[in-house]
Amino acid sequence: MNILTKSNSEILNIAEPIWDDIVKGANGKNWDLFSKHMPETDQTDEAKQDVENQWEQVPLLTSLTDKKEFVGILRRKDSVLVLWRQWSSKEDGEFLGTLNLQSINSEVKSIGMFIS
Repeated sequence: MNILTKSNSEILNIAEPIWDDIVKGANGKNWDLFSKHMPETDQTDEAKQDVENQWEQVPLLTSLTDKKEFVGILRRKDSVLVLWRQWSSKEDGEFLGTLNLQSINSEVKSIGMFIS
């Protein structure tokens, strides 16, 4: 599957369950669920340790709510960014959730996720 040839609606349908797994994985500090949609090459012990350290140091990362509002999709040369307005159960305000998706060996993989 080539993510770049999909419509915005199709991309959103692919991205939402991936983002939901990432949020649930982060909130539960569950690396397996959090990294489920990442390329195998990114699922390293070093990456796991780095993410677990971030979970301990940044409360926002483990307190995201199920509530999100789709903002848009940005297309790049070889990936797409899916943007959501995201909320936290512990931090006031709105945050930007960004999911970077890329087709790798005919599968859509999460190659980056950010909260700012």
